[in-house]
Amino acid sequence: MIRFFNALGTEALLEILNQSSTATAIYTGSDINIQLANDAMLTIWGKDRSIIGKKFEDALPELKGQPFTQLLKNVWETAETYEAVSTPATLEIDGEMVTSYFDFIYQPIIDNKGEIYCILHTASDVTERERAWKLLHEKEQTEQQTNEELTALNEEILSTNEELSALNKEYTATNGQLDETNKELQQTIIDLNNSNKILEFRNRELKELNETILQLNKKLSDSEISFSNLIDQAPVATLLVKGDDFIITMINASMLELIGKDQSVIGKPLFDELPELKGQLAANMLIETYQKGKSHTDYSNPVLLNRRGSLEKGYFNFTYTPFIENGKVTGVIDMAMEVTPQMIAIEERDKIILEKSDLEETLRKSEQRLQSILETMAEGVGVIDNTGQLIYANPMAQQILGLSESVIKGRTFDDPKWQNLRLDGTPLPAEEHPMAIMMATGKPVFDHEIGVQPPDRERFYISINAAPIFDKEGNLSGGIGTFMDVTTRRMITQGKDDFISIASHELKTPVTALKASLQLLQRSHDKFSSEIRTKLLDQSIKSLDKLSHLLTDLLDTTRIEQGQLKLVKRPLIIAELFEDCRSSVIQNTAQQIIFEGDTSQTLEADHQQIGQVMVNFITNAIKYAPESDKIIIKADRVSDHEIKISVIDHGLGIPQEKVQHLFERYYRTNYHGQKFTGLGLGLYISAEIIKNHGGKIGVDTELNVGSTFWFTLPLTSE
Repeated sequence: MIRFFNALGTEALLEILNQSSTATAIYTGSDINIQLANDAMLTIWGKDRSIIGKKFEDALPELKGQPFTQLLKNVWETAETYEAVSTPATLEIDGEMVTSYFDFIYQPIIDNKGEIYCILHTASDVTERERAWKLLHEKEQTEQQTNEELTALNEEILSTNEELSALNKEYTATNGQLDETNKELQQTIIDLNNSNKILEFRNRELKELNETILQLNKKLSDSEISFSNLIDQAPVATLLVKGDDFIITMINASMLELIGKDQSVIGKPLFDELPELKGQLAANMLIETYQKGKSHTDYSNPVLLNRRGSLEKGYFNFTYTPFIENGKVTGVIDMAMEVTPQMIAIEERDKIILEKSDLEETLRKSEQRLQSILETMAEGVGVIDNTGQLIYANPMAQQILGLSESVIKGRTFDDPKWQNLRLDGTPLPAEEHPMAIMMATGKPVFDHEIGVQPPDRERFYISINAAPIFDKEGNLSGGIGTFMDVTTRRMITQGKDDFISIASHELKTPVTALKASLQLLQRSHDKFSSEIRTKLLDQSIKSLDKLSHLLTDLLDTTRIEQGQLKLVKRPLIIAELFEDCRSSVIQNTAQQIIFEGDTSQTLEADHQQIGQVMVNFITNAIKYAPESDKIIIKADRVSDHEIKISVIDHGLGIPQEKVQHLFERYYRTNYHGQKFTGLGLGLYISAEIIKNHGGKIGVDTELNVGSTFWFTLPLTSE
């Protein structure tokens, strides 16, 4: 520490550093020990003086993983200065991790032996500057993208209207198809019920007949003639096969018709005459009945039969009963009834039911798709019935109107609560509303702008597209309205119109004055005294100067928008800058202009552009604060690398609600009831010039006290 104080100087110097408003710290040793940190630096760190004497990384543990400790060690090892601009640092402030942005310098201090004995650290919190730059950049991007987005939104709205119209037609057709399908299904169900009743009746007959045959089989087993007569007279198709080859022994006419054969099949093996039966379930059950002596009954069994020269699929109810002679199974009695028509009807019914389910699923998916489109659209969508009552509003419509869906549904599109307006601000008659025009004509309306004045917020503007909805009879049943908030577009258009009007007026005034002066000189040159001629020439020069100034502002604005405002930097002494500004404005005012502060500093700047900013500030002070008997121009060095230049008046001050707009393009305001000439570009151009120089610009004002317009610039490194 003794070596440190001897090298650094007197204790008075340390006290100066401690009380300096510039955040300052001093470190020694390769371990980066904190030897001094003034109040400004401790405030930035969020620490107290207990950290003095600690290692940097121990005093600020939250900086672990951030580059600052290593940067300090590199400076100690290399003895090279490290400078950084707008660097983020995350520090623990009042128990919370806070990220801020800093301009800082790590400067090694070398003794007379060429050895480093400490590092001087100075820093400035530039977080607000970073935020301002970010907001400005975002605003410029927003302005640039607005027109493109609006164009894209209009195209999207047109496309959405077409899609909604197509979906509406699709729903109408689908609902009609469902109605027809339901009618067909109801008739089919009636027919099936009738068929099922007939089928149940036949099944009961077959079952009763089967029981009768079983009883008769026992009684008539010794009387083959009687049994043959029984089969012939049976009311259902019946046949008797016997033996291991299943010889067709008896068969009635109904069975012959069923299998498509004649009497020649009697005495022949069943599977030779009907080979297509082999392997089918009906044949397997027949064989099992013969082999195991157990009856089988089946309903609606599908069987392939070769009838009329081709295989046909039919459905049959049948019963296989073992034929018993002398207590032994010698054959099988087959009784069958064809139920193909009934089964076809059932299949048709199932098909219709399936098709209806598919249609309902298609409709459900279409509704989901429509709902998804409506809920994610960037435009508001409202649907009205034929009375004008709103029956639907999507989320974006609720957001734009600032109302819930339930509130919106309680109104009509022309409800007086909306306070709809024409673009000129007059009330919009109900019949001029785009939805009313659509309902009256039955034709779509596109991009119709109206104003809306809610009772509790600022007026906004919407662009509406309206399309009619027709029912299946072609009657107008309602309408769909899509709309978007075009307030920004309307304000931009209005701003441009206002600017063109102002620019035309401002350019016309000096041109008219100049023309009048020259015409007087031309017509009466010899008649005027030299004094009058001199006054006319002076007036002409003033008009030309004003015209040149207006044109320069317009050209500078164009260069700024195109990124072509170039800087020609050179060393510039502040005293010279002040003197140039004095000579430019002193003859235009009786107010006292006073220059104060450290005017010996040297800047690296564009002389013409910085002079333009200074003259703009001074002339504004003269114009807007005529009651201020003096205007002060002051230069203050706020750090080793930055100077602040201020123009101070003692006028009436500026209302706070107007301060935020002062540096915006085209902004003009009446000042305490007075209107002044100008395009509203001076402060906008000044702000861009200072930003391009890496400085900051602003205003401090208080009503009835005065205003201070200021900007900062970096100083030239010595």
